[in-house]
Amino acid sequence: MIQLFTEKERNRFTAVRAGETKAGEMIRLLPSLDELGKTEAPFVLMGFKEDIGIRANLGKAGASNAWDYSIAALLNVQHNRFFDASKLCVAGVLEPTDLIEAAGKLNPSNLNDLQKLRELTAEVDQIVSSLVKKVVSHGKIPIMIGGGHNNAYGNISGSAQALQQKIDVLNIDPHTDYRAAEGRHSGNGFRYARQKDYLGKYFVFGLHEGYNGETILKEFDNDAQLSYSTFEELLTATFEEKDRYFKNSLQWLGNGAIGLELDMDSITRFPVSALNPSGFTLNQIRHYVRTASSLVRPVYFHICEGSPGQAHGENERLLLGKSIAYLITDFIKSYGNL
Repeated sequence: MIQLFTEKERNRFTAVRAGETKAGEMIRLLPSLDELGKTEAPFVLMGFKEDIGIRANLGKAGASNAWDYSIAALLNVQHNRFFDASKLCVAGVLEPTDLIEAAGKLNPSNLNDLQKLRELTAEVDQIVSSLVKKVVSHGKIPIMIGGGHNNAYGNISGSAQALQQKIDVLNIDPHTDYRAAEGRHSGNGFRYARQKDYLGKYFVFGLHEGYNGETILKEFDNDAQLSYSTFEELLTATFEEKDRYFKNSLQWLGNGAIGLELDMDSITRFPVSALNPSGFTLNQIRHYVRTASSLVRPVYFHICEGSPGQAHGENERLLLGKSIAYLITDFIKSYGNL
């Protein structure tokens, strides 16, 4: 199910320096997933190394390697008064090699192959759902890196099954990812989660007005469980006004179990599956992640669609990984009373 992160890998990625303590020296590891209940770390980090759902949505591949750059950056963050790395358990990587190999032989421009890609995405759903269910069932907060936004379905369904209740979700994203139920892909995970009765209320923060169809917008208008705020309405807002908009979205979701989804497409000029020349800054996203973490204590945090394969050079890939590391530590630092 998952390739466990080993001590050998941890040591390979961690650059130890005299007089310092790096996160890689303090994080916890698992001998097996069955030991989840024994670790004292409340947060469990996992990587999704696949981009099948993106290809099944006719998108650009390349998001499968975000984990590699993120984990290297994260393990070299300082363990200090600001960040207690012992709160984090690094479980490992989900890399369904057989499904990836099958997907690699398919051409999305061929309708039959496209349908097969969507069937493979549905298989990924079941693996992710089972994994997330196991982590949440042990009272842990999963943090997931990488892959496409198709994995939102598994995050929601796994959490809902573990908690035996619907999950409300805040998604920071230029797109609703609520496209038609035409077979599974990265653009319709939230619709499928809703159809299966795993998703309760759903709010999209920072939706781009020019990249969402009118049919879906009308559907949001006519459904009391769906809502959004657009990126464009925030363009002329002050910091205080933007902060209030975001807090209002959290308040709208209510007091139930809330999942936090972050599509890296929302950040301007990042190497992602859908390039965005006009988006949030990284600092704005860090603020929103910290706010959500402290106010609603999300049951999971998912960072997706960051795409080293779309980067222009190694420095850009390294910056992507370091940015994800910042977001992970922001989430953990701000989480209430842990």
